[in-house]
Amino acid sequence: MPDLSTLDVLDLSDAMSEYQALGWSVLTIRPADDPYEAVMRSPDGEMMCLRRTPIVISRIGDKSDGHTGRASMIYRDLIPGRWDGRYVASHIAVPDGGEVPDDVHHHEVDFQFLAVRSGWVDVLYEGQGDTIRMQPGDIVLQPPGIRHRVLATSPGFDIVELGCPADHLTTFDHEMTLPNGTYSDHLWGGQRFVFSSPGDFAEAWDHPGFSSDDSGISAATNRIVDVRRVRTSDRLDTCPLTPHDFRFLFVMDGDINVTVSDGTTHHLESGDSIALPQAAQAQVTQGATNASLLDVLVPQTAAS
Repeated sequence: MPDLSTLDVLDLSDAMSEYQALGWSVLTIRPADDPYEAVMRSPDGEMMCLRRTPIVISRIGDKSDGHTGRASMIYRDLIPGRWDGRYVASHIAVPDGGEVPDDVHHHEVDFQFLAVRSGWVDVLYEGQGDTIRMQPGDIVLQPPGIRHRVLATSPGFDIVELGCPADHLTTFDHEMTLPNGTYSDHLWGGQRFVFSSPGDFAEAWDHPGFSSDDSGISAATNRIVDVRRVRTSDRLDTCPLTPHDFRFLFVMDGDINVTVSDGTTHHLESGDSIALPQAAQAQVTQGATNASLLDVLVPQTAAS
C-alpha cells in the first residue's frame, strides 16, 4: 500500500470536496455520523488522510466551566474534543486551598507539564529531594513515569496542565514514599525533570513586540514540545506564528487578538486559551502592554 500522509484541515467536508474536484476518490470516512477523518486516493494512486482539527477556544467565563477531578481539584477542560485523542489541556483550581488529598502516583504520557497562574502549590517529586513550592510563572515538566504527590495549595490557586496523549493512565504507587532523596542525571522515559522559574525574557519570540523565556522543556524532551513564557512590549506588529503541528496559547495576564486564515479575529483575555492547528495559519495581531502568555508548540517534525 502506498505511504499514507496526514493533512489537518479546519473543515473536512470542504477539504474533501476540493480534493474530489481534482479527481481524488474517498476510500473511507470515520465515523459515519460525524466524520473527523477521511482517507482519499488520487488518480495516480497517492494516498492522503484528511483529519478535521478545529480551532478550539476556551473562555474563563464560560458557564460550563469546571468539574471535580482527581484529588477533589476543579478541572476546566481547555480542549474538549481532545483533537482525536492527541492532546489534553486543563485549567485546574483549588479555590479554598489547604491540604490536597493526594497519593503518590505517576502518568503514562509522551509529555506533560504544568504552569502556575496564581497562588502556590507544594509538590513532592521522585528523586528531587524535599518539597518543591511552585509559584506564579513556575513551570514543571513531569517526565513519563515520574512519581509525585501534591501536598497543599494556597487559597485561590490555579494552574495550567497540558499533556499528550489525551487519554493516559494514572497509576498510584502505594510502595513508594516521598521524599526519597535526590537523583542526579536521571531520565524517565528518555526525559529529564524540569523545574523552571521565570527568567529575564531576553529571547526573541516569533516576531517583534514579544520577548520570551525558554522553560528548558524543549531540550529536556528531545524537542518534541517547546514551552515558553511570553510577554508583549509597548508595540506589537502583526506577524504570523511559525509553522507547527499544534500550537496552544493561554493568556496568563492581559489580552491579545489572534486572527486566523479565514479572517476571523478572536479576542482573548486573561484566563482564555486557543488551540491552533497548522491549517489555521494564525497571526497575533494585537496585544496589551505587558500581556503575558503561556506558549506551547509541537513542531511539525515532532508530530506523530
